[in-house]
Amino acid sequence: MSPSEVFPRFTTWLNRILHLRFTETTRTLFISVGIGILTSLAIALYHVLIELAHELFRAWLPDGVTGALLSIGSLALAGALVGLLYDRFIGHERHHGVAGVIEAVALTGGRLPYQKIPAKTVISAISLGAGSSVGPEDPSVQIGSNLGSFVGQFLRLPEERVKILVAAGGASAIAAAFNAPIAGVFFALEIILNGVFTTGSLGIIVLASVISAAATKAIQPVNPEAIGPLTYNLGAPLEILLYVPLGLLLAPIAAFTIRAIFWQHDWWHTHLHHLSRPLRTALAGAVVGLVGVFLPQILGTGREVMNGVLDGDLTFPFLLLLAIGLVKIIMTSVTLAGGFIGGVFAPALFIGTMLGAAYGQLVAFTGASPQAFAIAGMAGMVSGVLRAPITAIMIVFEVTGDYRLILPMMLTTVICMVFAERWQPDGLYTLGLARAGIRLRQGRDVDVMQSVTVREAMHTPAPTILTTATLAQLRDTFHESDTRSLCVVDSDGKLTGLVTLRDLQNAYDRLQSAAPAAPPTVAGICSRQVITIPPDATLWEAIRVMGRADIGRLPVVEFESGRLLGILRRHNLIKAYNMSIARHMEDQHLTEQLRLNTLTGAHVMEIHVAQTAPIAHQALRDIRFPAESVVASIRRGSKLIVPHGDTVVQPGDRLAVVAAPEAEAHLLQLAGQADDQP
Repeated sequence: MSPSEVFPRFTTWLNRILHLRFTETTRTLFISVGIGILTSLAIALYHVLIELAHELFRAWLPDGVTGALLSIGSLALAGALVGLLYDRFIGHERHHGVAGVIEAVALTGGRLPYQKIPAKTVISAISLGAGSSVGPEDPSVQIGSNLGSFVGQFLRLPEERVKILVAAGGASAIAAAFNAPIAGVFFALEIILNGVFTTGSLGIIVLASVISAAATKAIQPVNPEAIGPLTYNLGAPLEILLYVPLGLLLAPIAAFTIRAIFWQHDWWHTHLHHLSRPLRTALAGAVVGLVGVFLPQILGTGREVMNGVLDGDLTFPFLLLLAIGLVKIIMTSVTLAGGFIGGVFAPALFIGTMLGAAYGQLVAFTGASPQAFAIAGMAGMVSGVLRAPITAIMIVFEVTGDYRLILPMMLTTVICMVFAERWQPDGLYTLGLARAGIRLRQGRDVDVMQSVTVREAMHTPAPTILTTATLAQLRDTFHESDTRSLCVVDSDGKLTGLVTLRDLQNAYDRLQSAAPAAPPTVAGICSRQVITIPPDATLWEAIRVMGRADIGRLPVVEFESGRLLGILRRHNLIKAYNMSIARHMEDQHLTEQLRLNTLTGAHVMEIHVAQTAPIAHQALRDIRFPAESVVASIRRGSKLIVPHGDTVVQPGDRLAVVAAPEAEAHLLQLAGQADDQP
């Protein structure tokens, strides 16, 4: 008797499973499970490498002054090794770290150079194990995201699916590194996907993050990043108001942290560019090691110090807490600028802990616990630096496992982020991309008119007249400005109304029929019910307002002061539409350049043709470009030209050329640019 006769029902179900046709989303869900497990294993191996590097560079150092002095040489040696390995295996990168992941997801279909990730992992482990002032989360995200990109490309999945797998890998990495699956999900949504996600992609990311956290729990039951149990006192409900000043104080410090990182980067690459990378990284290691002699708390991730402050086992004076937090900012900037590989997530948590604890000491007379303010400071600082408030709240909540402070954390986090944007509009990752000309708008690009603000399109200055002007002055102003309406302002420049030619004509008609006791002014005939719009609104909003009210003009008014800034008219909308189309083409042009760079592995450079360039006014077929170089596109004003042999290069053109990096000097000469021009 055959098995099918013995187990007919089992055989029927087996055949159904084998012939089951899964949807693309279902297949991606299965793949995300594998990515979660692989990322968990990879992060576990990464932490083993960090421990090995710690044993090699720091564990053997003796206590006391001798050990402190030896740590300077140890960090310098580690820096030299990091620089050598980076030059040998990594080389030039357009963007590294999380910024590179964001760029790949937004512009190149999630294609990442996963071949470099083993070398990056080793280099980062050396950086962290030696005690440099960086964190492990940025390399962890790179590991997970590159695994997702590798799997997606290997299986030849569509670009949209590859992007989701990259985000799932990043979420899995945060979940594995901090045992924080919820924070990993929000990190992927807020930062990697830049707010662009669907219900299907959310399910894939959640599944990968949960699987990664579960696998990490199986590998390492005790979470080394966990903090607690915490002992602190929560006072009366009004104590929550004390967290408002904490957010206000952390906001400028978060903005300063972002600027300090890029200021140090620019300084090192401007003043020390003549040094080789190994020498620069060794110098950075020596500087950090020297400062660590006096403030050893700033070395490494500072996890033990942070846990001690939160547990109450370590108590530092107020000024020492301030010094540790502020010096940590500078040393993290020096570490990254010098060439060490690591992240800012853990340093931001450390800085927020120190500064929050210092603030807690100031308000300790109220009976509040400094540890509570230290926890809120962690979330606030991460939010202010990375501009990911939900991620900040969730990661602190999951690391501490304490729900009692969720409301104070939310308050501090939101206040810190909102006010940090006033001093520094961009977060750490978005500023790095913006400095390279990549400005990513959050969410989906629904309409090109959403990419232009009213401030960019409005006419300035707006035609105005004072409220005290006479009808004769109003008539003369209409004649001089050649317009049919004027904005009525007071002596402080605040908008009070709108007056039209019809209003003037009606006033003259009333004067002829009955002479008033006193001549009327503009204030007496203008319309006070004026529809306005703020300068930061998008043109899409302005069009909706104008269409709903059936008007042809909109005064632009500053919300806080009521001051008139300009006016938006119908012909301004037409010009702005052309501007938005040109901007959209610019973004598309940049995207195609990055795709060429990713797919070919070559260097994509844009050269500007000067007026006296040797190639000006020549056809492409007659120009002797360097070997193995191809002109991919020509941008002439707002037009994008697909080149061919008969295309004549004009002065002012911008040529996108795919070539080897060593051909850059020759191409700059052909374009008529100086050899030393960047």
